[in-house]
Amino acid sequence: MNSKIGKNLLKNMKKDVLIIGGGITGLSLCWELACLGIESILVEKAPYLGGHVSQFACKATQTCQRCGACVLEDYLSKLSNTGLFELHLNSTIGSFSQIGKKFSSVVSHKRSQIINERCDDCNLCSKVCPVEGALVRPSFDSKLYISNEKCLNSIGIHCEACAQICPQGAIEFGEKTKEIQIEASAVAICTGFTPFDATKKARFGYQRIPGVLTTLELDSLLRTGNFEPAAFADGLKSVAFIQCVGSRDPKLGANYCSRICCGVSIRLARLLKNRYPEIRLSIFYMDIQTFEREFDKTLDQAQNEITFIRAIPSEIRASENNRPEVIYNGDDDLKQITPFDLVILSVGIAPRDPDLPKSFPVLWQNRDGFIGADENDVTAGHPGVFVAGAAQGPKSIADCISQSILAASRIKEYLDRAKMGEKL
Repeated sequence: MNSKIGKNLLKNMKKDVLIIGGGITGLSLCWELACLGIESILVEKAPYLGGHVSQFACKATQTCQRCGACVLEDYLSKLSNTGLFELHLNSTIGSFSQIGKKFSSVVSHKRSQIINERCDDCNLCSKVCPVEGALVRPSFDSKLYISNEKCLNSIGIHCEACAQICPQGAIEFGEKTKEIQIEASAVAICTGFTPFDATKKARFGYQRIPGVLTTLELDSLLRTGNFEPAAFADGLKSVAFIQCVGSRDPKLGANYCSRICCGVSIRLARLLKNRYPEIRLSIFYMDIQTFEREFDKTLDQAQNEITFIRAIPSEIRASENNRPEVIYNGDDDLKQITPFDLVILSVGIAPRDPDLPKSFPVLWQNRDGFIGADENDVTAGHPGVFVAGAAQGPKSIADCISQSILAASRIKEYLDRAKMGEKL
């Protein structure tokens, strides 16, 4: 045991695989490894599992729309019954080293700042929090959590607004971290993606013009039941979706398709139409990408409910009554100005900083700036280190699961070769 780690070290653990990231890919990989009899330990820096998928609404109308949102709960249920998987939430990789064929990592664990035993779900904290999304309630869990990524304290800005207003004293800051030393034979990076920052497309007025949201924000509002058409003065009558915001844009260094955006927007639009039949829906697009199986059928059905406009708007501005106006060139190449009650920006998938220590092995970066090789390979560029899911490139939920199955197979091959003493 490393004496330099300190007095807060809980224990020294040995597992076959260290998985970094507890989104749908990490959970799927845990399950696939367990099915192969391989023990894993999963480290997730958030206080809850599921990553972005935990904020997705079910898109079902009269029938299932194959959005994949429900898959998360399936994996959580399956993993709760296996003894080959250990979980560490609110945890980060503090240091990393390799000795021979083994990887050694010190994981720093922080106690969740909301003490669930005290919380009475009064929701006062959410009302005073200055940052949208800093307090999160995952779809599979009724508990409230503080997002380590969005909370001001995580970026060094002191804020205790939630703790000060909580009548139960359920929110505490300044908890000491505890450390666990983990020894593993292989490492899998499943850290997912970062949504494109829509403020970088200033002409679309995100966070400046009322009524402009992202697809992720709309998804979360629908999931939590906080989407309120009644909040609009004359009711919600028209919604526009704008595709390829942060994708297929060489000026932003993102000259690739994010693969999921067309499907997400169409499913969200159809869900709105199903709930509010009188609503007028429009989708502005370059071209519709159909990477998903049987997506053509979904697109055919959507043609009867949505107006598809083959144009990317040049600007969104505020009208006199403070509604967003979409400016674009129509089929005749004439300038069109159309007001909407709500405009949804379909933000793309951007590479995520996995926040690994400097001592971590140097990894490959593929042509789009994600981790690992191009195409669908799970090779990360260092023997014994693998990558899967959106950390490797834009992928749907189904694609992330498929790649986790491939990663599990490759990891087993690697571990088997290591046990046989073969050169790795």
